[in-house]
Amino acid sequence: MRDRLRKMLLDNLPYKVTAVILASMLWYIVQGEEILEVNKRIAVTVAVPDGYTIKGPTLRYKDATLRGPRVLLGQYMEGKKPLEATIKIPPGKAGQLRYRVDRENLTSFDPRVRMTIHDPYIVVTVDEVSGKKVPVREVIEGVPAQGYMIEKIVIDPESVKVTGLKADLAKVNQVATEQINISGLKQPKVFEVRFGSIPVEVVGSDYLTNVRPQFATIVIQGTPGVLSFVKKADLRAFVDVRDLTPGRYDREIQVKIPSETVMIETHPKSTSVEIYNQKRLR
Repeated sequence: MRDRLRKMLLDNLPYKVTAVILASMLWYIVQGEEILEVNKRIAVTVAVPDGYTIKGPTLRYKDATLRGPRVLLGQYMEGKKPLEATIKIPPGKAGQLRYRVDRENLTSFDPRVRMTIHDPYIVVTVDEVSGKKVPVREVIEGVPAQGYMIEKIVIDPESVKVTGLKADLAKVNQVATEQINISGLKQPKVFEVRFGSIPVEVVGSDYLTNVRPQFATIVIQGTPGVLSFVKKADLRAFVDVRDLTPGRYDREIQVKIPSETVMIETHPKSTSVEIYNQKRLR
């Protein structure tokens, strides 16, 4: 019995080995020729020359469908990392500009793979960076208690420097404080001030990230003497994603506020963070 098995295995051994190799090659070719479609996101960076800026985020996202043989699409099927593209704004270009995102804008993209970008156009407003000083105006609501009056209003600083798009700054003549309610006021009082549209930063990750919502509102408490010096730039909202792997997470928003103030409220309290499996450009 053993001799018969040995004979079956060893007879025509070269032909049998050749048949196995040919079958493996045929299987690989068939698998490689299988046509697949893969949906991917494209992270589009809008690069502007020095001295210019854009309205809104410099990082935009587009959805695309890739189509091609399995052997070519394998590199794009692993992980959730988006493709990378860059739109370079030439010097001297300003105003509302419209650009088409195409394969030529992508980094290291295989030209043998067909790509369809859904809604391929992005519209950006580009202008020179400008700055100017504008006065600060107080916004008072209500009146003091009977028999009391406002003797003096002191704003420190009396003016602030604002920067931004040149066209936008031309419309800015002053900045206003948050509304300060003095109804029935008889003595020095601790006030609450609400600062809105504080950008939520993502810290502790070397990967591309996206956070939603992107802004938070912070309410702090303090005396008028302290609050008069607090500016929006003195507050910071952030989420710490240190040691987190690519994926989607709900994280609590942390804040940093000036000394001698008290944290009252953050809205929202948490945010959704998506970490892509792609390192940031350095």
